[in-house]
Amino acid sequence: MKQPFFANRPLIENEFEQAIFDPSTGISPDELLLTLKEMCDAPTDEARPIVFAKAFAYLLDNVQLQINEHTPFSVKFNLGIDYTEFATKSILQIAVSPQKSRVRAEKLPQEYAQYRNFASVGLDWMMVDFTHTVPNWDYLLKYGFAGILQNARDSREKLSATEAPQSERLVFLDSVILCYEAIIRLLERIYAYSLRFDLPEFSKCIKNLSTRPPETLYEVMMFSVLYLYFEEAGVERARSLGPIDRLYLPYLEADRKRGMAEEEIQDLFRYYFIHFTAAKRFAEQPFTICGSDKDGKDLTCELSHMILDIYDEMDIYDPKIHLRCHKALDERILKKAARIISDGHNSICLINDEAVYRGYERLGIPREESQNYVISGCYEPIIMGREEAEICAMRFNTVKCVEFALNGGKDIMTGIRAGLASKTDIESFDELFEIFLQQLDYCTDFALDFIEKQGRYSTLINPSPIYSSSFAECIENGKDVHEYPLAYNNLSLKHHGLATTVDSLVAVKKFVFDNKEVSLEEIRQILAHDWQGYEELQARITSNTEKYGNNRPLPDQIMSDILEHIADRYCGKELARGGKVRLGLDSVYHCIKHGEKTSATPNGRNATTPISKNLCATDGMDRGGITAYMQSLLKIDFSAFLDGAPFDFMLHPSAVEGEKGLDDFVSLIKIFLSCGGFAMQGNVVGGETLKAAQLHPEKYATLQVRVCGWNEYFVKLSKLKQDMFIRQCEVMGG
Repeated sequence: MKQPFFANRPLIENEFEQAIFDPSTGISPDELLLTLKEMCDAPTDEARPIVFAKAFAYLLDNVQLQINEHTPFSVKFNLGIDYTEFATKSILQIAVSPQKSRVRAEKLPQEYAQYRNFASVGLDWMMVDFTHTVPNWDYLLKYGFAGILQNARDSREKLSATEAPQSERLVFLDSVILCYEAIIRLLERIYAYSLRFDLPEFSKCIKNLSTRPPETLYEVMMFSVLYLYFEEAGVERARSLGPIDRLYLPYLEADRKRGMAEEEIQDLFRYYFIHFTAAKRFAEQPFTICGSDKDGKDLTCELSHMILDIYDEMDIYDPKIHLRCHKALDERILKKAARIISDGHNSICLINDEAVYRGYERLGIPREESQNYVISGCYEPIIMGREEAEICAMRFNTVKCVEFALNGGKDIMTGIRAGLASKTDIESFDELFEIFLQQLDYCTDFALDFIEKQGRYSTLINPSPIYSSSFAECIENGKDVHEYPLAYNNLSLKHHGLATTVDSLVAVKKFVFDNKEVSLEEIRQILAHDWQGYEELQARITSNTEKYGNNRPLPDQIMSDILEHIADRYCGKELARGGKVRLGLDSVYHCIKHGEKTSATPNGRNATTPISKNLCATDGMDRGGITAYMQSLLKIDFSAFLDGAPFDFMLHPSAVEGEKGLDDFVSLIKIFLSCGGFAMQGNVVGGETLKAAQLHPEKYATLQVRVCGWNEYFVKLSKLKQDMFIRQCEVMGG
């Protein structure tokens, strides 16, 4: 660039929402959407992958362009996305989305009707997950756009000797070819348009990427940006850039040999990172650094350090960093990450290699394979290039199973019997707990069966030629990735609201069956009336110290019993398609959505309020501080919950102040990881700061908080979310 990054930063950090597209370069999004809907909805004898590929090609051939001369990642596409808050759906995604409901209603009418019944009472999401993908970046960078197109053509020629002309394998390859021919045409169009500007390096880069794989650091970064544009024009979301310290290091070293200056290299990373900040990607764009190999050798390199240094200096939270930790991790890296988090630049999640390796071993996958994992989305490991895990296939409101157990399978707020019909004349807590587990199994079994049945129609629901093209197995075998040609075709189920579930069961045990202060029938009536008239009992239950997350024997034992049951029944369960079931315990902000459709609960919670988040204590109930909370978590066997089980910490700035405070923080991290903890993320912030920001948002515009698996500006959160953070700070001594 003609000017260094910091001179250009004000002109690019809001570039997506401020983009002005050249109308001479294509058709407006509104007009494109009308045509795309016609192409995707019109009756046709063509296979769905071809319908999608033609729509994709039409979009790329006609999309409007914009060139921003102040960044090396200059080109933008007018996909009809609103960037005011977070990036919304593209016009192609809008056009193809109705297909999902159409297929499920047509192919699985009975199951779809039951699913809608579940969803109406707050059990939420049970479907094939197309939106959390990890492309095989090794394969993509090896061949580039032109190389993948040639690979698809070669594979088609080879298979056509034995396949019928309209076989599914040839149809798949034809869809890939149509898409990549459109990509090459678009790159040629961008190149021609770029010649109107004084951007010789950008023009050269685009020209090169239209004909060969990337060879320089700039080309690798540009390729990654463009690939995300292309994959994410549809439904998919590429939820990791991969292990960029490992992937990009050879290109960095080659550039240095060609004489590239260090400041130029650092500026390139700054432009790269700010591109994702400006793109306002919901939940941020993840990448992975560091890690160990199967023998425990540290994979940290000089680029790992550079990335952290540049990231810290920029004071951003998008992209976000997944840092793989292990016993031999470079001490400087761990201390650097701890200091960055302490300073409030906390869009970093620390992942425990050993916990991940043990989780994969429980699924029968050896370390020789799992050593190549990256983190997708928030906390979910995927073996890049070898595994499809559908990390969010089920998002399950476990609290509803307590409600069903108390009410014979009925939902209190609607009266719908969504759960298993069960007895209500329950005589003991053990009997209630057994009925709760039966309800849990009934609902989870349905979800797993429904997801697997949908998987048979994945290429009809959502063909994925761009994502699939990142895998050699898909190209060589002529199969969409959701026809499961990879080595490991797993599926992931998540159970949410566990602390609210446990605290509710504890309350029933203590106040109904042990102390007999209230009958089970009275509890039913109290919950149906949202505690009205029973506020004194509600206050006593709420203030009772037997709450999960405080290292108390009873709630921790009930949590262990629930998780052991889930793990024994589902972890590693063989799937009909091949592959196995993975489990996760992270809810992110679905705890709010779940709560809106959940009645009052026995732990004192009022109807429609949030249920507990991730593995956190019920909001405001972690009264024993961070040490007690961590001790409760470490009683979990994390090897059964490979799909995400984070430790969300909240520390006051005074706790990490100075060199001693930083050393104490590093020690806390090491203890958690050495005891088998899965992942750590959190906030170093005081309740007084959050209260001040709530009252005077204009003074705290850049105050960021770790909300779930991503960061947001505190002042842009809803008051409900702000209050949740403030309460957590207060009870944990902040």
